[in-house]
Amino acid sequence: MENQANERRPEVLRTLLIGRRSTLQREIDHLIAQHRDNHTHFRDNSVLDVEDMSLRDATGAQQIALLEARTQERIQLDEALRRLDEGTYGICEDCDAPISPARLRALPFARRCVSCQEQYELFENIMRREDREEM
Repeated sequence: MENQANERRPEVLRTLLIGRRSTLQREIDHLIAQHRDNHTHFRDNSVLDVEDMSLRDATGAQQIALLEARTQERIQLDEALRRLDEGTYGICEDCDAPISPARLRALPFARRCVSCQEQYELFENIMRREDREEM
């Protein structure tokens, strides 16, 4: 019985990952349409005052930031699907230890275990700090 559950696990994971990816793609499509509609609205109202221009810029920047975040998450899900196909899904890419099921439920595209992710983020913060100091 356990062997049968283990054989079905990749199918279940694939279904979950593809479902999340589909939801994200719908959100991305909606954000693009919304951005296009807002752009058309402001373009058609050719006489914009300072408040209108400020609203247009703020709304556009917010939509683009959200679109970038959703697109990045979709890319991460695509990578998770690739790792699932390769048989490396759920294995930390740094230490090769299994990533906890709770972490994968929270972040289905997690590439590292919690410990390695903390080390990675610490390293990234140090590198960013050094880059800022060089400027």
